[in-house]
Amino acid sequence: MNKKVFATLFLAVFSVTIGVGLVVPLLPVYAYELGATGIYIGFMFGAFSLSRTIFLPYFGNTSDRKGRKPFIATGLLVYFLVSIAYIFSKSVNLFIMIRFFQGIASAMILPVALAYVGDITPKRKEGLVMGLFNVSLFGGLSVGPVIGGMVRDTFGIQISFLSMGFFLFFRLSALPHVTSSNKGRNLSI
Repeated sequence: MNKKVFATLFLAVFSVTIGVGLVVPLLPVYAYELGATGIYIGFMFGAFSLSRTIFLPYFGNTSDRKGRKPFIATGLLVYFLVSIAYIFSKSVNLFIMIRFFQGIASAMILPVALAYVGDITPKRKEGLVMGLFNVSLFGGLSVGPVIGGMVRDTFGIQISFLSMGFFLFFRLSALPHVTSSNKGRNLSI
C-alpha cells in the first residue's frame, strides 16, 4: 500500500470532517440569529444531505473513469469557498443554498477518497485499512465540535467559519504533491 497516498487521503478527509465538525453544532445558533424558524433550520440540514444524495453516485462513477485527484481537489476548494461564503451569508435562503453547495463538495471528496483507499488496499487487509481510514472521518467529527465551540466562545462564530476554511486550505495546498497509480489503472489522486 502506498502510505503517502493513504496519509494524504486520511488528512484530506480529516480536514473536511474537522472543518464540518467545527461549524455544524453552531449552524442552528447562527441560523436562529439570521431569523430562521425550525422549518428553515431543517431545510438547512436537509439541503446538505439532499445534494449529497443526488451527487454521490455521479462523482463516484465519474472518478472511476477520469481519476480521483480532480474531484478531491475541487471538493476541497469548494469547501474552502463555502467556509468563506458562510461569513457573508445574511439571509436564511442564502444559507440554505450554501449548505446545498457544501453537500456537493462533500460528495466530491468522501466517496472518491474511499474508492481510492479501496484501490490501494492490499488483499485481505481491507477491513484493517478501512477501519484505519474511518478514524479520519470520525476523528474529525469528534474533535471538530469541541474546537468549534471553543473558537466561537473565544472569538465569535465568524472565526469558526474561517477556521473551517483554514483546515481545508491547508489540506488543499498539500494535495498537488501526491500522485500514484492504483491496481494497474493509471489514476492519480
